[in-house]
Amino acid sequence: MIRKAGYLILSASIYNIFESILLGYKYYIIFSIILFFVFSSDILIFNLTTARKVRNVEVEISAENEKARKFSPKEFTIAFLNQNNSPLSFHYYVYSSDTFRMAGDFEGFLALKPFERVVRKFIVTPNTIGRYRLGPVSVYTEDGMRFAIERAEVSRTIDLKVAPALSEIMAARSERISNMLYYTGIHYNKKAGQGYDFLTLREYVPGDEIRYVAWSMIGRTKGDDLYVKQMEEERIMDVIFLIDYGNGMNQGHDGKRMFDSIMADVIKTSYKIRKNQDGVGYFISSSDINIFIPPERTATPIENLQKVISDIRPSGSFSMRYSIDFLRRKIKKTTMIFVISSFEYGEDPVSVRDIIGSYKAMFFVVNPYDFVVTGEENRTLRATLFHKQRSIVDRKREILRSLGFRTEIVGSRDAYRKLVSSYLYAKMNNIGE
Repeated sequence: MIRKAGYLILSASIYNIFESILLGYKYYIIFSIILFFVFSSDILIFNLTTARKVRNVEVEISAENEKARKFSPKEFTIAFLNQNNSPLSFHYYVYSSDTFRMAGDFEGFLALKPFERVVRKFIVTPNTIGRYRLGPVSVYTEDGMRFAIERAEVSRTIDLKVAPALSEIMAARSERISNMLYYTGIHYNKKAGQGYDFLTLREYVPGDEIRYVAWSMIGRTKGDDLYVKQMEEERIMDVIFLIDYGNGMNQGHDGKRMFDSIMADVIKTSYKIRKNQDGVGYFISSSDINIFIPPERTATPIENLQKVISDIRPSGSFSMRYSIDFLRRKIKKTTMIFVISSFEYGEDPVSVRDIIGSYKAMFFVVNPYDFVVTGEENRTLRATLFHKQRSIVDRKREILRSLGFRTEIVGSRDAYRKLVSSYLYAKMNNIGE
């Protein structure tokens, strides 16, 4: 392929030839013809030799597997094989997502002997969860005068599945943090029933089980009245996260994506709920993605969620009506629904009340401005945009609150705290009962 500079040089040479003929410059005509011959010969020889050879380079990109974790470096290998019977020099470059930090020999220059095989290695560090494409490898070479270039994509692509970071997940499992959040200063409402923890005493009535009679209370009160112990019944609540995974959640930059930050906080909150012996489930919804993970009182749904989100990215549009209608067919009325969305879709928020009906729900409005790239731009403009965006998000929250729903505005810094506090609020007030 001839570059623009090559076309320009050839055009200038032809122009000089015709100009010399018209003006009668005999020696200049010879000089222009020689230049044109040299330039055109260089391009022609390149296209007939080196340009054809570059397509005979075999490139294989590989790794131990196609799975990775956020922030965890993963090593890849590139093998180059020159299948030509003559030497070949070329440049190469590995195409990658903007969410990857690359290090090592992912680009460079090689000079291979006939049938020589060379192996290079590089490191990929993902910054965001989801499924991303790595490759193909682009191989290109050019002529000595740089008038022509030949490029070929000569390897397969790898779909790298990026799971949440272990640092984020393991932090949620800390026993010290769990105790601090769940058992310091928290007293749940008592409920009488079958259990193991003592709640109170009441007078005996015919039909009460003898094993619950408080024999030690005989003679301590007036008469010979019998009293029975009432025990605290274990209360179980299922929580299902309805997560908007439409294009509205695909905001931010490569180091700070909305869906990535929110999913990390959802996973951490899920481990807190699991720690408290309650069930947790998920519904990831958009016009392109519909993944339902039923609530269970085990760690299985959380592990399944991590596998699922490593294979998808937000796409399509989110529909509250469709999502709630789907869940109403799948869950019990006692299940608490946590709706997490940027609410950037066309449905009227006022219709939410009718959509949900008697089901119990809390809403979390994700603030897009919290995921904007920070920099040294005009601070007045930034402040204006912040207040404008904040007023829009506040309006959405007030509409949902006016309909009787507990609603919070969340961002990258406080989503985890607000999700946990909302769960504790529901637990202490028996909302999931």
